[in-house]
Amino acid sequence: MILVLLALPIAAPSSGFAEVHGEINAGIRANDFDDESARFDEYRDRSDGLFGSADILMDSETSFLGASVENPALDDQYYNLRGGLFGLFKGEIFYDELTHQLSYNALTPAAGIGSDVLFVPDPVPPVSAWSDFDYNVEVKTLGAQFTVDTHNPFYFKASADQQRKEGIMPYGLYNSGTFKLAMPIDYTTYNTLLETGYRSKETTAALIAGYSYFDNDFDVLTLRFGGELEEYSTPIDNYSYNFSGRVTQRLPMESLLALKAAFNHHLSEADFSKYVSIASPEADNEFDGDVRYIRGSAVLTSQWDKMLDTRLYYSYVNRENESDEITSITGGTRTNHLFEYDKHQAGLDANYRLSKVNKLSGGYEFDATDRTREDAEQTFDNLLFAQLKNTSLDWMSAMFRLEYLNRWSDSDYSEETLSGDGLIHEFFTPFDYATKDRYRAKVAFEFNPLERLGLGLSYSLVFDDYDATQFGLQKDQRHELYADANMQLPAKIKLDTYAGYEYTESEFDSRRFNPGGADPTLPPDALNFNWSEEFDYDFFVIGSKVFIPIIARLDLVLNADYQFVDGNIDFARSAAAGAPLGTITEADDYYKTTAGIKSIYKADDQWSITLGYAYEKSNLDDWRYDNFTYRSGSVYLSGDGLDRDYEVHQVYALTSYRF
Repeated sequence: MILVLLALPIAAPSSGFAEVHGEINAGIRANDFDDESARFDEYRDRSDGLFGSADILMDSETSFLGASVENPALDDQYYNLRGGLFGLFKGEIFYDELTHQLSYNALTPAAGIGSDVLFVPDPVPPVSAWSDFDYNVEVKTLGAQFTVDTHNPFYFKASADQQRKEGIMPYGLYNSGTFKLAMPIDYTTYNTLLETGYRSKETTAALIAGYSYFDNDFDVLTLRFGGELEEYSTPIDNYSYNFSGRVTQRLPMESLLALKAAFNHHLSEADFSKYVSIASPEADNEFDGDVRYIRGSAVLTSQWDKMLDTRLYYSYVNRENESDEITSITGGTRTNHLFEYDKHQAGLDANYRLSKVNKLSGGYEFDATDRTREDAEQTFDNLLFAQLKNTSLDWMSAMFRLEYLNRWSDSDYSEETLSGDGLIHEFFTPFDYATKDRYRAKVAFEFNPLERLGLGLSYSLVFDDYDATQFGLQKDQRHELYADANMQLPAKIKLDTYAGYEYTESEFDSRRFNPGGADPTLPPDALNFNWSEEFDYDFFVIGSKVFIPIIARLDLVLNADYQFVDGNIDFARSAAAGAPLGTITEADDYYKTTAGIKSIYKADDQWSITLGYAYEKSNLDDWRYDNFTYRSGSVYLSGDGLDRDYEVHQVYALTSYRF
């Protein structure tokens, strides 16, 4: 409370609104689907019927009050109410709603979809007797924030929000068979944040405290398959305390020092007494999760003279895991892994202006990470980069950048891990921590040969070489080429266009072995052999937008975009292992086409009317969906993702009023 009072002035200014301005949009649309999919409405609601928005702001020399509304009749609504007195305070209240559509027309033999208890009859009925449902999750967020921000150096800010998630998601369950069923989602997350600070020309400082709580109303998911019962854990309730501070201080030599520090404490509790079929491995029937983060950073930027500026930085992250360590002996002895790490990062960047038209940049960064992982106990990264930018021509600028990364990773397997079939770990390293060399290059040009013509062209290459890894990712290379143009043609016609191409190629080596055959140097046979796969993907995109003035107050806008991905996977193994494995030619093959045309008539400076047509088509061809069956032996699937293709024609009308 004392901090709030420090931020308040002696007297508040008087209110009284002098101006009201804003925009109101109201429209109607209709869709015609040739194919329908949840992907079309995955993160939006384009339903038939009314849509619109409104934004109003009333302000004066001393105060303001505003409100915004988007799509109040749809499933992607947004509301905002804001206001304040200048030099005293400001605040807002907001509400956001979105239904995340995952998949339509899934099928299931289970009863109880949407609850935490699912019933599957034994025997499982034929697919023709299954019921249909949709996978989706509704997300609703309600929040508010309030800031006391006066003419004195102190300020205070508080915010809070609540997010609700309700719905069902695909989830794999195993119980005398494998089922893809519906996981019920009933989550609530509460967040609060308090911040107070000080600001002056030379110094800024802030202290921040936050609290977050996650609550899951469904603690256990139960599957009853005939007379059998199986229970599955769901995300457990957890909460976190977050404290941080930051200081920036101006120094001589036009330098600026920025310091940050943070402490995060995450706690969780799992109550084993809620399980019927699982005996608690803990005497108190609870698992207590306890993870703590300490973070700190320092950045010093200096402008030595007109030619040279530098940035020196350091950051540190420590993760400490004090969670319960539980050992289970059911189905073999297993102990949960308490993951911890320390990470240090330091670097120096510099920019030096060689001349008025040439600027040279370069830098070095060192990362060191020590973690509790057998396959990558330590990792050291050394990164170097250099960049040259040239603007010697009035109509062209060029940039060339080179970057080199060397990563060294060290494993620390126990003798127990490397015994028997675990011997394979000595030859395999996950790509995210594996020792590698990365080479990156980029060249980019911007052209303005004419007053009404702008062109851009860029090419980049990235090559990762995992030379020290026998099994795992061996190499990964990526090429990217992009071009764009914007021009103004006669009759005030404006054209923006772009095109791009990306090529990705990766090679991965692995081994198939039976118990006792993990050693990759053993002679190959039908059950023990080394094999490899090569991925390659082509991505292409092209699009444009044209703005055409037809007559006074009437404009025509056309747009089109086409993109596709063509993927292939080649498999190979020795002849002694058996017949060739072949090639997958439909690996995430995808294309999407969008096009539209709209006319905009401006009746006057305030009113406008828009009539439009939009077309969108998306198609995914992937080998995993070829010859799809809902039932294969003891495996029962729901068909989520089968509605991956859609084609829609849309017409709409929109009227806008600005004031």
